[in-house]
Amino acid sequence: MKRLLAGSLLCLLLTGCAAPAADTSDPADAGTEAAVSTALSETEDLPVLSAPAVVTEGRTPETAYDLPEEVRRMAEWDQTAEPTALLARTADAALYGLAGEEDRLLLRWGDTLAEFDWPYRTPRTVAPRLRQVDADGDGAEELAVVCCYGSGTGVSIEQLHIVEKNEDGTLTDYRLPEDDLCGGQLTAALRVETVEGRTFAVLGRELLEITELTEGRTPPQGLAAGSIVGFDVDPDDPYGVPIRFRGSAWLEGEDYPPTAWYAADLSARVQYENGMFTLSGLHLDGIE
Repeated sequence: MKRLLAGSLLCLLLTGCAAPAADTSDPADAGTEAAVSTALSETEDLPVLSAPAVVTEGRTPETAYDLPEEVRRMAEWDQTAEPTALLARTADAALYGLAGEEDRLLLRWGDTLAEFDWPYRTPRTVAPRLRQVDADGDGAEELAVVCCYGSGTGVSIEQLHIVEKNEDGTLTDYRLPEDDLCGGQLTAALRVETVEGRTFAVLGRELLEITELTEGRTPPQGLAAGSIVGFDVDPDDPYGVPIRFRGSAWLEGEDYPPTAWYAADLSARVQYENGMFTLSGLHLDGIE
């Protein structure tokens, strides 16, 4: 119903949908819709957000680690007794946590081993996820690793790593810059409009009414993204979109504490090619 509401608003306010055969609407409501439509700023096409990957070369391990074969739950990993823990695996690859104060992971892909400094340990003890996926559509598989590194009240942030194997067998990590793409650029694409006592979240040509969230408060100044960032990786996605972004945006303003007043969910397709990440098909939806 929330998607239908957003779509209906878009239709009413921007495109002038054809009236039904029998119009039973209240003339006063029609007048209000017309007033809102006139007062809203002009919308624009949905943006396509892009940024170069953060590139890191995997390090050759200096230690001959004992590699366990049984997957260990993060919450059950006793680092004082187990210097290495198998956290995730696929048919051809495995990801191991390395004990110590610093966040380090050991990635095995076939016969290749490489260390990476990927943050992944939080109080929520969410294990990294590992998938084999053709991320760039070239017919060859890459490894996709998703690590949760930020958690707290109103905060849940994941990093997306695409790992490619080079001709010499070494591994290179291409990380999606979540602070830029899912934070700064996405925040810049969002806005809030308050018209005729009604408040709308706006993203491109998509509108979502959020009046109920702002009643009795000063009008919000904007929307901010980047504190809830997640990625879903499904190599067998039926729509041919193996990687998707999901997030949320919170209201900014005097009466809206940071990362506390969430007003809209966000989603997009994640595309990766030649070291570049792109968010396309951005969608705005009501909070679940």
